[in-house]
Amino acid sequence: MNEDYKKQAYLTPNEVAQWMMVSPVTVRGWAQRGLLQAEVTPGGHRRFRSQEVERFARQWNPVGNKGPLRVLIVDDDRGVVGFLRELLEGGDAAVVVETAHDGFEAGRKVHTFAPSVVLLDFMMPGIKGSEVCRQIKQLPGLAEVRVIAMSGYLNPETEAELLAAGAECCLTKPIDVSRLLKLLMLEA
Repeated sequence: MNEDYKKQAYLTPNEVAQWMMVSPVTVRGWAQRGLLQAEVTPGGHRRFRSQEVERFARQWNPVGNKGPLRVLIVDDDRGVVGFLRELLEGGDAAVVVETAHDGFEAGRKVHTFAPSVVLLDFMMPGIKGSEVCRQIKQLPGLAEVRVIAMSGYLNPETEAELLAAGAECCLTKPIDVSRLLKLLMLEA
């Protein structure tokens, strides 16, 4: 966390987004769903108390308060899946990984595996990642599953489509390992 943010009483959605390494749209979504408490200025702008953001960050990370982090990796590229599995299972934190190689398999495994986070590829055979994300977010009890989208072909339209479907952020391939580990709160 940026030490300057700790000193501020209130944060803007953009500052919270930088702190949490997500898009401002994701922060607004958290506020709209009541997950992250916001105060509204007379001008209609959201402001977040830094203590509330710290509380949310601790709750948002399931490691330490709900057992090991459970990550479902969904990608048709078996090389990417193998790399991500090795990365996540090879660290110091307790991470349980399950994989799926298409959106349909992901739909089955999201029920049986109960992931905390889904790392979801955008381009897969049969069904796009944005549609898989939309379906996950609409399932009872699964709306709070974090979806981090991945794409080798990320452009503004693709990113907007994924965010609108409920992804909290989009990563380009090849994956920035440090950013991914920070998003999963496995690295400071």
